[in-house]
Amino acid sequence: MQPFQSFMNKRCRFEDVFRMADQLGLDSTECISPATKVLHSLKRESFGKNMERKLSFIVADINFREICEKLLDGGIDQYIEEQVDCGFCWGKHNTVMDDMLADKIAEDIDDRKIIFLNINCEEYCMDREEEEGYCAHGTCAMLVPKRGGYNLYYMNPHGEVIKDYTYFEKIKTRTRCTQLKFDGAIIDCVVMKTLADYCNKKFNTNIYYDYTMAHNYFGVNLQEEDNHGMCFIFPSIVYYYFGKYFTEKRTLVAGSQTQVLPSFKEMLDTGKFNLAIHSCFMDFNTTIKMRIFTHLRNQETHEQLVEKLIAVLSKSKSHFLKNVTNTMANFINQDYFLKKIKMNEEKV
Repeated sequence: MQPFQSFMNKRCRFEDVFRMADQLGLDSTECISPATKVLHSLKRESFGKNMERKLSFIVADINFREICEKLLDGGIDQYIEEQVDCGFCWGKHNTVMDDMLADKIAEDIDDRKIIFLNINCEEYCMDREEEEGYCAHGTCAMLVPKRGGYNLYYMNPHGEVIKDYTYFEKIKTRTRCTQLKFDGAIIDCVVMKTLADYCNKKFNTNIYYDYTMAHNYFGVNLQEEDNHGMCFIFPSIVYYYFGKYFTEKRTLVAGSQTQVLPSFKEMLDTGKFNLAIHSCFMDFNTTIKMRIFTHLRNQETHEQLVEKLIAVLSKSKSHFLKNVTNTMANFINQDYFLKKIKMNEEKV
């Protein structure tokens, strides 16, 4: 297997990335795909023994329009129980199974798993240019054990931009729409809180989640320069770094100076979820790494770091986005993984 870092900083075209993503199902809302199997297999290939044993990778399918509608008409519990499903790999041959999302989460919590949700957000928001009038989006969430329960952390690559979306626009006719509102709360947060509350009520899972920065990514908009719809790649990047560095620290070097970046878990435990997400992308741009180095050294505020990262991505234009997408697409598309998938399918 070629290491993840060996695919960084290589020239690419967006059309080549989309071609690979389509072949792997990385950009698909379907759970059964080579991408699901490869990402699941990283537990054994890249993350170490503890994460191999403890990490659960789930592809969740959540329809934002339907969740918002059911919240307002009072049918949300039945909807989640019967309609919100997921996919995951099972067994030594990585067979993709399906289940209801809440049931799978409850089962993994019973086993004290560390849970990563790769979320396909269907009908995420209104988009008149799409055939159905709504566009899809890619986000992710992490459920991490704590004493007496779990913490839920939610990451949308749009970062601080999602703060403006405190209503869901529902199409009424070709020219009219209506706004579904939830007391000024961010729609993404409403959906995550709804899922957590349902699991707590039905399964007594004791998942804690709130609307603060400690549990939500309100950092730089990682898709600021994205005119191609590359949202699907960001959850897989976060998954890689989450699994790789959950309990491992990293040393950052600048000249003769060094700074220690805490483990992912330590950053979560100390309320630095946004720093943890920002750190997932510093290998793709040396200036981002330097900004994080300075942030750690000078104890800058979150707002100061975000302001600097906005400037970095603005200057980078498409280079940052190309590096991120090309690296992950090529990494999981390497022959080592594809041959293993084919061998497992032949054995089933």
